[in-house]
Amino acid sequence: MANVEQNQTVVPGDELCVIEELSPGFGTYEKEGVVFAATAGYVDMNLKDRSMNVVGHDGDLRLPLPVKGDILVGEVTNAYEQRAEILFVKKNGEDIHSGYLGEVHISNVTRRYVKSMHDVLKPGDVVRAVALNTHEIPVQVSLVGPDLGVLAGSCSKCGNKLTLTTYNNLICLRCENRETREVAKDYGVMFGLETRQDLAPKRRPYSSRRYDDRRGGGDRRYGDRDRRPQRGGDRRYGDRRGGDRRGGRDDRRRR
Repeated sequence: MANVEQNQTVVPGDELCVIEELSPGFGTYEKEGVVFAATAGYVDMNLKDRSMNVVGHDGDLRLPLPVKGDILVGEVTNAYEQRAEILFVKKNGEDIHSGYLGEVHISNVTRRYVKSMHDVLKPGDVVRAVALNTHEIPVQVSLVGPDLGVLAGSCSKCGNKLTLTTYNNLICLRCENRETREVAKDYGVMFGLETRQDLAPKRRPYSSRRYDDRRGGGDRRYGDRDRRPQRGGDRRYGDRRGGDRRGGRDDRRRR
């Protein structure tokens, strides 16, 4: 009936059966009509309720895959331009012994626009996320929300834990490298990291001179109104250096 036998040893990803034969139970998941093992253990086919399970060596049921809405905690293993991979080790506050592979798309990290995943997540970061699907691997998750996001970031240069200065701005106290992350509101609390607002990046001072020039302190074409060329006379009739137009005509008539 199934592709495996009772008490057979399986590992995550092994094909067990199809859903027409047995339904996915604890320690398994279904994808495109096929039931797979979600954790390492032994096959337990319950013919009474027609379910396929994966149990431990002592017959205890393994934790099932996350369902939509479960809160997961894990470490970022890989980060690409548009997505990142996460190995989750906690579900709803309880440890997951075998771990779940999760994936987050850049559109599910923050509500603001970001060009690259590297601006908000990097390998080695510990994150808290919420599951978006049920009994599937990889688990699709979201980091959008004040309680979700990076709980502790690692410096991309030396690997030291990053210290939060202001919102989403972090600094490495070892090498003074500055980076950005999409952090949770309780960033660093789990790891004993204190916020250092005194190390926040300083803003550039605004130039008052440039501001005055734009507001009309001088002519944009010439720089200063006092430096404009003086129009002392009419070039068509008189002296270019100045003078009366009619006087120029009278002088020529007398001559």
